[in-house]
Amino acid sequence: MEQSKTLGKLLAKENITIQHGNYSTAWFDIKNRTLGLPAWADNGKDVYDLLIGHEVGHALFTPFAGWHDSPEKLDGVPRSYINVIEDARIERKIRNEYPGLVGPFLRGYKKLSEDKFFGDLEDLDFDQIKLIDKINLKAKLGSGITVPFNAEEKAYFDRAMQNDSFSEVVELCKEILAYTKENQPELLTPPPPPELPEDFPPLSDDEENDYEPPQGHDDMEPQESDDTDSEENSQGGAEEDDDAKEEDTATDSEEGESEEDTASASEIAANPEENREEDTSITDEIFRDKECGLVKTESDGTQTLHCNGIPKEAIDLCVVDHKRLAKERLETQAKSEDYVEGIFKRNKEDFEQYLKTSRKNVNFAVKEFEMRKAAHQWQRATTAKSGSLDVNKVHSYKYNEDIFAKVTSLADAKNHGMMMIIDYSGSMCTSMSGVLDQLMHLVQFCKAVNIPFEVYAFTTGNTAFREIEEDGNWKASDNMKVFKDASLSVDNLSMPLLVSSDLKKAEFKLAMNNLFIKMNSDYYYDDEAISSQNERYGSTPLNHALVVAHTLIKKFKAKHNVEKMNFVCLSDGDTNHMHVYQDRKLQDKKTEVRQYGRHGINIIIENKLVKLTDSGRSGTKDLLKNIKKRYNTTNLGFFMADDNRHFHNRIHSAISDQQKSSENIDYYSDEWDKVKKENQSEYRKNKCVVKENALGYDEFYVIKNGKTLNTDADNLLDNLDEDASKGVIGNAFKRMAKSKKTNKVLLTRFGKAVA
Repeated sequence: MEQSKTLGKLLAKENITIQHGNYSTAWFDIKNRTLGLPAWADNGKDVYDLLIGHEVGHALFTPFAGWHDSPEKLDGVPRSYINVIEDARIERKIRNEYPGLVGPFLRGYKKLSEDKFFGDLEDLDFDQIKLIDKINLKAKLGSGITVPFNAEEKAYFDRAMQNDSFSEVVELCKEILAYTKENQPELLTPPPPPELPEDFPPLSDDEENDYEPPQGHDDMEPQESDDTDSEENSQGGAEEDDDAKEEDTATDSEEGESEEDTASASEIAANPEENREEDTSITDEIFRDKECGLVKTESDGTQTLHCNGIPKEAIDLCVVDHKRLAKERLETQAKSEDYVEGIFKRNKEDFEQYLKTSRKNVNFAVKEFEMRKAAHQWQRATTAKSGSLDVNKVHSYKYNEDIFAKVTSLADAKNHGMMMIIDYSGSMCTSMSGVLDQLMHLVQFCKAVNIPFEVYAFTTGNTAFREIEEDGNWKASDNMKVFKDASLSVDNLSMPLLVSSDLKKAEFKLAMNNLFIKMNSDYYYDDEAISSQNERYGSTPLNHALVVAHTLIKKFKAKHNVEKMNFVCLSDGDTNHMHVYQDRKLQDKKTEVRQYGRHGINIIIENKLVKLTDSGRSGTKDLLKNIKKRYNTTNLGFFMADDNRHFHNRIHSAISDQQKSSENIDYYSDEWDKVKKENQSEYRKNKCVVKENALGYDEFYVIKNGKTLNTDADNLLDNLDEDASKGVIGNAFKRMAKSKKTNKVLLTRFGKAVA
């Protein structure tokens, strides 16, 4: 269930950390002030707020000895008595601290009561109910139930609702137990029957009636001397003679039992009083038994994997802002200063010419954008009378009532914004030159039409989460401490900000220069010499980047007041699978989760629950759909295919997703061969194949890497014969103009999509 607003209010003022996870019950780490909460089933907002408020109340006001699952025993005080009276104390305190919880507590306990969490409360005979249970029912259900107390019982109840400290709780429990022994002895919990081992030989009916625990050394009472070792006490305490030992050993071998099992069974049978508490609260026992049913499980008893997302501190480390990136670049370049200086000198003149050319080339997209923007305004234009006379119509006032001038108001243009994430995985290196060429044109376009933008790469190898030891090996850094149990493992995600509209003029030019050098790097060493470790080629943490993108888009929209947000993702493959960090120290508190990869993940992103079908491609789609739903984005996807097979495979996936049916086109059928021919025809015409509303994108573009991404059109005039006719030359000009336009795949399509 999605985290409620109440949780945020509780955390706003209190110094505790709350984390959800696949836990069997709630727990609290006193040292680190961390409250762990299980993934509860959806029983309504009131029950959820009640459970949260109750557990936070324990975290704030209960010492370790008072927790429900505390192993500590308090002399003369039954654990269930402590549960009842301590619950009354902490719930009163948390309601006083947060009056908004009064209603949810009342309604939540009413719902649980209707679900028999206190047993069957219809036609109760309160004469047959112990005082501790009367107090429990009245304290939790309040005005929802009428409980008859005599004067002495009422005094105990009033004290239960006024206790200020845990020591007062313990003292009151002792007094309530004494009152019950004196006034309701017949209601005290009878001792449980002795528990026997599973392989204990079955008894006949007569034997069961006359059964006595086996005699021997295991049946002897423990020694009561203070000097007696506790381990000896647990084994029976007294010494046995050699004959008894031999007899016991023979019996064990004959019946297939171990000595330890026999001792345990006979000890329980011989000492039933030591294996139970003096008394219990029946209503509390019923509630604890049914409480496990509040935890959400599947039909096989397992849970969907729960993830608390990426901690804010980790997101700040994953995102490498431009100042940090520029600093790291300078540190890298300083290691081979002369070599780097040569790279920049060699590219300086070409870079200046490239900027001039790209500014001219973006005119295609600028023109497309301005036309569509104007069309949007005129389609929504309104015309109204201005209230002023139209002098050209005054003469017709006798037969025409419409003599007032009219005014046309154009619709306001929306504020646009663009964010782009680019795959910096190793497989992208063969197409990166074309990608960056397209990107730099796209950036120039955004500059020309005043669209704010940010461009991030995503890769692995973030240096913030690992450091190099003296032997040259990597080890986890202290920053890994920001990850708690059930946090999303970020896979060393690095998202460097490559270029942004917010950069100053000098910073912007330097950022573009670095992109230009990377675009023209013919050698691996050029890139290594000028790049930060955080922008080197790695693998494909796409899903991790999409989780972080939620935070980036939220900040970007708020900063630039964006109304029409465009989110562009460019990649050449599927995502790395997602994994959730597991704290091994909490394994005893964990429930079994469904198998990784195949099943879904419930992940908290920006304080809201997102349900992912899996941690792979389907999870990518779910994350993109959530970005669109939450931030009203237009999602554009560009997929770089390595070869024809890769190209057609991805188109087949997109078509299958569009159809949303198990009866998708068979990849080896005649029907698919026909579709492939249509795709090839579309590709020859537009240099890409576009599928709408597929794989989480509003528009999904499948592109072949290589020359497709080159923005330079071939000069077809160079191939003409000297005696070519005017018609031939004219056709060559037309083909060259079209080539110039289609060679800017990202740019042209983006100009249409964002308007």
